Amino acid sequence: MKNDLASAIVACIVGLIVAFFVTGFFKGEIEPFTIKTIEETVDIDLAEPNPEVFNYRALNPTVEVFVGLCIEYNENGECVEAIDEAEQQAQESSEVVEEQEN
Repeated sequence: MKNDLASAIVACIVGLIVAFFVTGFFKGEIEPFTIKTIEETVDIDLAEPNPEVFNYRALNPTVEVFVGLCIEYNENGECVEAIDEAEQQAQESSEVVEEQEN
């Protein structure tokens, strides 16, 4: 058992040494290189955004959209409580039935 463990460790060490020299043979020498730098200053003035791209009347995809009749709005003008089309049709049909009964 001890001989097997020792021979496995020796085989791993020899394999690592052989792999180190073989990869060094294929890799070759590292050639020196230069890094190009860009010497540009950044302007701190803000430009007006393009009104075609940044339209203040455009739909905001992060705002939840309700399809149907809005009952209650919050202070930001967003719909808090809404009735969907099926509920709206049910209410309208019940109102028609009530009118016919009277």
